[in-house]
Amino acid sequence: MSAERVTFKAIRNGVATEIKADAIEICLPDGLSFRIMAFAGRRGSATLHMPADDPQAPSFDVFCIEPGAANTLFVSVDRAQKRQIDG
Repeated sequence: MSAERVTFKAIRNGVATEIKADAIEICLPDGLSFRIMAFAGRRGSATLHMPADDPQAPSFDVFCIEPGAANTLFVSVDRAQKRQIDG
């Protein structure tokens, strides 16, 4: 985590509320989630972190990033099934 304090804000109906936190977890439908945290490296950056599941789990989550309008980027999470290797 960066030594500098990062400010997170929740915005609802145009009103921003500051949240004192080291990370924000975004919970999506179907049990998918990811976290936004301060990045320990480059100044002015953040990291999106997807908590790792059990290595034996039959699926894993992946980020899906799509371009939007001129200044918009869509970040979503999809769950992918692991391929079974016969052997």
